[in-house]
Amino acid sequence: MKRRIVIRCSGMVVAASAGCAAVGLILTGCAAPDFSTSFWNPLGLKSPFVLTREPIRVGVVRSASSNLDMLAWWDVVERTPWTEFQTALGWKTGRPVQIEQLKPFQLQAHLEDGWLDFAFLTDEQCAALMAETKSAAIIARAESDDRAGLIVASAKSDIQSLGQIAGQRFAFGPRGDPVLHYATVAALESAGVTIDGIQRELIPPDAFQYHISSFEAAKEVAFGATAVGVIEKSEYDQYADTGGRFFPLKYSKDQFRVLAEARPVKLGPVVASTSTDADLVDTVRGFLLSAKKRSPGVVSSLGIAGFTGAER
Repeated sequence: MKRRIVIRCSGMVVAASAGCAAVGLILTGCAAPDFSTSFWNPLGLKSPFVLTREPIRVGVVRSASSNLDMLAWWDVVERTPWTEFQTALGWKTGRPVQIEQLKPFQLQAHLEDGWLDFAFLTDEQCAALMAETKSAAIIARAESDDRAGLIVASAKSDIQSLGQIAGQRFAFGPRGDPVLHYATVAALESAGVTIDGIQRELIPPDAFQYHISSFEAAKEVAFGATAVGVIEKSEYDQYADTGGRFFPLKYSKDQFRVLAEARPVKLGPVVASTSTDADLVDTVRGFLLSAKKRSPGVVSSLGIAGFTGAER
C-alpha cells in the first residue's frame, strides 16, 4: 500500500512539473525565456514567469567637464550620480531605468524615433533641441543648488595649479557627494588630470582618500600629509584671513591656496519624447515633482535642490 502511494505521489509531481512547464510555454511562447534581475527579482531567480521589462531610457548629453558624465566616475563602479534616481524611479514604475549618454545630435534623433523616453538637459541644450525638433516636451525643471567646492593646496606646498596635482594624494569629501566628489573629479578631468594622475591610498588598498566632511578634508590639507584636496566654498568664505592653528582647531585662509572651483553641472529642463506613453510621462512627472520630499537622495546625488513644474 505504501509503495503504491509513493508511486502515485511521484506521478503527481511529474504531472505537476509538466503542467508548470506547459503553462510556462504558453506564457513565454517558443522563444527562450528572458530572465530579469530587477528589484522585484533581486536574486535573479531563473523563473520563466519573471520576464525582463522594457527599460525606461533617459538621455543626457555627454560632456567630459560634467559631474554627471561617466568620465567623472573614476573609482565608482557600483554607484554613480544617477544611481539613486535609477533605483527610486525603478521602484516607482516597476521597470529598469537606463541612463544613455549621447551626443546632442544622437539625443535629438532618439527622442524623435522614440527610443529615448526622457532626457535631462541644460537650458542651452534644451533651447538648441527645441529649435530643431518638436519631438519633445518639457515636463519639469531642475532647481539649481548654489553649493560649490574649492580645490585647494596647502600654502606650505609648491602646488600652484591643477596640472601639478599629478602624482599627489588628494583629500576628497564624502564619497558620492555631488560637489566634494563628483564635481571635483569632473573639474580635475577637464584640467587634464586623469584617473592615473591621482595617487591612490594603501589603506584601503587601491582607493582614493575620502573624508566624512569638508571640515575633515581641510584638516588633512592644512595639518596632514596630503597637500591638496577640496573643501566647501561656503566654509572657506567664513575662515579668518590669518590665525589658523591645530589646537584648538581653527582654519584660516592663509593656510590654503585656491586652485579652482568645482560646481555640479546646472541641469535645467527635463523633457519627454512625444512618443512616450502618456501614463508613463504622468508617473515620471509626479515622481520628479515629489522627489525633494519623498526621495531626497535623488536630488542630493544629482547636485540639485529639487524639481519644479515646466511652467516655471
